Amino acid sequence: MKKQLALLACLAATPVEAAEYNLFNPVPDGKLRAMSTERPSKTDSIYTVDAGRFLLESSLVSYTHNNDCINGSCVKTDHTVFGQTTNLRIGLAPSWDLQIIVDPYRNLRVEDRATGVVDKRDGFGDTVLRLKYNVMGNEGGDGFALLPYIKLPTNQNDLGNDDVEGGFGIPFVFNLKDGWSIGGMTQFNALKEQTPNPDYYLAYANALIVGKNFTDKLSGYAEYYTYRADTDGAEWQNTTDFGIGYAVNDNFRIDTGVNIGVTNAADDLNWFVGGAYRF
Repeated sequence: MKKQLALLACLAATPVEAAEYNLFNPVPDGKLRAMSTERPSKTDSIYTVDAGRFLLESSLVSYTHNNDCINGSCVKTDHTVFGQTTNLRIGLAPSWDLQIIVDPYRNLRVEDRATGVVDKRDGFGDTVLRLKYNVMGNEGGDGFALLPYIKLPTNQNDLGNDDVEGGFGIPFVFNLKDGWSIGGMTQFNALKEQTPNPDYYLAYANALIVGKNFTDKLSGYAEYYTYRADTDGAEWQNTTDFGIGYAVNDNFRIDTGVNIGVTNAADDLNWFVGGAYRF
């Protein structure tokens, strides 16, 4: 009788223990993977959020400065964003997560230095929906992921265009000895021309990143990022990027970084500070 009861208990427990974790059957605290975030680098992580868990990532403040002079016309741009790319990531299944990205508040100031005319705009930005699938390496190893996205035109006051756009990214990473890693990303973007007869065109982004875990809590990276639209007269928008992150605990991380333009078409400087919280 005791053996029969033990067998019944084992059979009753098996579906719960063997069930695949999902949005409605969250991974318990004791089985969570190390937290991995998309920020602060431009290169996306290959790792997904644990099934049934949520990860909120955001720049508390991001400031961008650019000063361009073309054919004698000089334009100075200052762009401040609070909560830039606030990203709510939702673990759907062991290798899948859904990402909802918004810019809650943008403040844009563009000054024509020749005429002194200043254009000021502020408001809500666009909304981006992304779906990440980890193909391999989700337990912290080498691997890559697939990351399609679609942008919805939810911006106010002409802070973006009014078109639906999208793309597809492939981030990858190789973990080396002594806390070093090397990775990167290639991304294809289908964007809309802002002309009287608009049509879609392709833009390409690529990144190469070297990361280092200095301690269990402190990490840093150096990154080279390139972007170019496949249109007549388009120029390379390349930056060198540096940042550090600090894990306050297993579920809370803060970071800061700077992106420096190395081509004329790129923004001169972008500085940001932000963080991420898993729940």
